[in-house]
Amino acid sequence: MTNPLLLPEIVGLVIGNIHIVPDLLNCACVNSIWSTEALKKLYQGSLNDMQFRTPDIESINSLFVASRKRFARNMGFVKHLLLFPAAPAIDDAAEPRTRLACFQRCRAMRHRQDAELLLQQKGRRLASLTIPFEIIDQDWSHISDLLLTPTIEFLAIDDYYCEILMASSRYSRAPIGPADKFANFKALTIYQSRLDGNIDELCRLLRACVLQFFHTQEPHTFDSLPGSNTEKLLPCLRLQQNLRALALITPNWDPLLTSESLSLTEENHRSAWPKLKALSLRGWGPLWLEQLPKFEGLQILRLKKPPRVHNITQIAIDNIAKCRHLQVIDVTFDGLVDLKAFLDIAHGCPLLRGFSVMHLGFRVEAGRAKDLFMDLTRALPRLEFLHLSLEFQMDGTMLQDIACHFPRLSVLDLPQGQLIISLASMMEIQPLRHLESMHLSRIYFTNPRRMMQEDNFQSIVAEWRRVFPKLLGMSCPADFYSGSYLQVDELNQGPEDGDGVSVDEEVLRSAPELGFDDYESHWMRLRTKLWRALGYRRDQLINDKVQYMWQTNLGIETIGWPVVPLGAFSDPDSYSTTTNCLR
Repeated sequence: MTNPLLLPEIVGLVIGNIHIVPDLLNCACVNSIWSTEALKKLYQGSLNDMQFRTPDIESINSLFVASRKRFARNMGFVKHLLLFPAAPAIDDAAEPRTRLACFQRCRAMRHRQDAELLLQQKGRRLASLTIPFEIIDQDWSHISDLLLTPTIEFLAIDDYYCEILMASSRYSRAPIGPADKFANFKALTIYQSRLDGNIDELCRLLRACVLQFFHTQEPHTFDSLPGSNTEKLLPCLRLQQNLRALALITPNWDPLLTSESLSLTEENHRSAWPKLKALSLRGWGPLWLEQLPKFEGLQILRLKKPPRVHNITQIAIDNIAKCRHLQVIDVTFDGLVDLKAFLDIAHGCPLLRGFSVMHLGFRVEAGRAKDLFMDLTRALPRLEFLHLSLEFQMDGTMLQDIACHFPRLSVLDLPQGQLIISLASMMEIQPLRHLESMHLSRIYFTNPRRMMQEDNFQSIVAEWRRVFPKLLGMSCPADFYSGSYLQVDELNQGPEDGDGVSVDEEVLRSAPELGFDDYESHWMRLRTKLWRALGYRRDQLINDKVQYMWQTNLGIETIGWPVVPLGAFSDPDSYSTTTNCLR
């Protein structure tokens, strides 16, 4: 009888359900059948999950030198190719600005025949190519046509490569016209690093292709685009009538300065981008806000860095609330006049799956913030992602309401919120089956000294696992700094041992006030003991990672391609939820 674990179909199903790279590496060591299936997944690459990125240039060079045959085989599995260094270095030639670059050349690109194995292998459909940093001194003159092969839909590159992309290689076997060259090309990300800010080649590229997705990012350390460049870029983008996603991530780009160039409508009626589904702006103002209701299919809206304009918050709220098809709102306001603004948005956008509102310089009375939160739970039943920077306390009853009203919730981000809960109330809460990230300022268990007794503590562990079966990390990141987190003996002290708050004081303060410093108290000790018992990662960024994956996965689902920040390539482990972490 044939062993089912040796059938490629069965092995493929098993490999398809493995989501951690070390486990895939172990599978690759079993035998040739397991190795082939594991290597397919390891080398396929990913648009957004940095754990499954293709090997860095140093690793590609090592494979290339060790065995051309294995190099050709493994590169044949690649669908999303990322060419980047294991650790990008600072380009000293860019001083006084800070610019990252790759100083390790790719050996496989020295000769065209080898480069074709990497970039245009027969029988393989390479769907995306990402080169986030300039590869210093890499010669592209004989392979410039391979930078965009006919199968590539998505290209994410440093702006250095725009000129190369528009060049024609004299070594190309079959001359390709612009119509054929860009026939399958639909999505473009440009990471701007040019010291002179010149975007002429980028504009040439935009005029030569028809895009559905455009994203450009300028480092925070750079000055804003000069006005002349802004005037060049916007008309080129306006020609892209098929755009479904537009992300302009530039630090100081104020559209108010370029009102003449920002002609986004025709006769003030039709949007410049009638098919737009996603809009992300780091710099925005009234002119952009006026266009929002005209993007009739808009589903994802991200507005950062609010301008200092009188009444801009109310203008934004009024226009956002008119976008009835919005599924994600991620907005930063410079102060709010009234909490009712949150509900205006919620009632105007009933399809919301993601709701993230940050407000600068605005404080709310805790009772009003709590009432607002409860109103939101009733208004947004489809919610999967919730971020509110409001300071308030909630109890087990509110958590039960969250479980009832937000059955799909994956991310609950309340960095100033506190939860006060007892073991008895936990037993009444329905499981939040999809929740992967919960970020709170504090969690206070009533009678913490008593709850640290073994029987009570094991009950808390069991109930926590039942209520939060998919939670990936500790819910109070500040607990990572607790001295007792690293002191196992202290965590195992009995209720009669240790320093801290007295029993009488704990009973009186079973519901501490907002702002109470519980450092090294029994509340904190109980939490840190709980995190250890649950096996949560010692990863301070786990909540950020979960949020990144949720946002980019939704971008792929809605548009086809994600907005990936440049930081993902300089610190890739921070942009995947399943990378190895110390426990």
